[in-house]
Amino acid sequence: IFAQARRVDYGSMPSGKLRPRSFGRRLLLGLCLIWVASSLFQTWLPRACSILTPPPSLRAQCRTLQGDSTPPTGAADQRIERHVDGPSLLSLRRKILWATGSSLLCSLGVVSAAGLIALGSPAAAGAKEAADGSTRAKIAEKRYAELTSPIFNIPPRQQVYPDWLEGTWAAQQKFSGAAFPTLPKAQVLQEVDVPGFKTCSIIDFADVGKTPVEYQMRWQRKGDAVVEDLPFNLRAMVTGHVGSKCEVTEVLYSPEQDPNRLTMRVRGSKNAERIELFVNARGFEAPEGESGVFLASEYRRQVTFSSRVLQGYNCNYQHFRSFQRLDPDSVKLNILTAAYIDPLNPLYMQTFDKPVVVFSHNVKLSRLAA
Repeated sequence: IFAQARRVDYGSMPSGKLRPRSFGRRLLLGLCLIWVASSLFQTWLPRACSILTPPPSLRAQCRTLQGDSTPPTGAADQRIERHVDGPSLLSLRRKILWATGSSLLCSLGVVSAAGLIALGSPAAAGAKEAADGSTRAKIAEKRYAELTSPIFNIPPRQQVYPDWLEGTWAAQQKFSGAAFPTLPKAQVLQEVDVPGFKTCSIIDFADVGKTPVEYQMRWQRKGDAVVEDLPFNLRAMVTGHVGSKCEVTEVLYSPEQDPNRLTMRVRGSKNAERIELFVNARGFEAPEGESGVFLASEYRRQVTFSSRVLQGYNCNYQHFRSFQRLDPDSVKLNILTAAYIDPLNPLYMQTFDKPVVVFSHNVKLSRLAA
């Protein structure tokens, strides 16, 4: 089912492009950070201790207020005074705190150096990536149950695409199949609230399973970046899937104000009249040495309203899109859509952040003349 996904080297999708550095530069950077931290710790800790330690005049005033205005006169009393309130106690405190802080910094330095060594070695990095279970490994090994939804939903930036995607494309889409990685297939099919089981519940694929489907897609340049024309693409994809059954009457989207929210109004659909899309996470990767490969992910929450339904329908899903440039006028696109159970569903306690079904679509993009 997912033959296309196995060919793509899908990475961990960082939020930005980070060029790999050499082992020497990483090690030097780590040592410099450790040295600076140690110097600051050694300089400022004694000052902090001196601030926290009351001065002798203040201690004398305290003794006076307590009724002991006569300072110790005996030799034994003087020794006790020096032992308790003298600089030896402050020195001891400083030594203990400084030794503890130095031990922590040394431990941190060892861990940092080990991490830098692992990052500087390609073989070690590959082994660490395989051991940690990156998204690339999960898709390649068909471990779809591990394609979990993001935990922290930090508002992401608008996705930027490679220059070779700019333009309008004719899309020929085929449904490749579905996998049920978490729960038994029969149990999942009994649930009607799973994303993709209702018309328009995944707005990109308004009728999941329909094949073939033809529509158009567009990426346009805004300033120095190429971005997706999301209103055009969603309108075309909905029309391609449901045809004359329903009509998209309005799409409201202002990426300059909020690139993570879109409102769509539909006429003629039983399940959807107004759709609110919220993008809670995005990721991308452009592998080194493969200029014709681009990978992107987008985690959405879709809220669907209809006058025929008493309560709005909420669903969460995540697209994993893999672009492979074949030539200047043709691109192969594979889309994996991981559908998640809503937290209000009783099955959520069995799945949590794992997908219950993963859909696969293969799309052939052919450039249209300008």
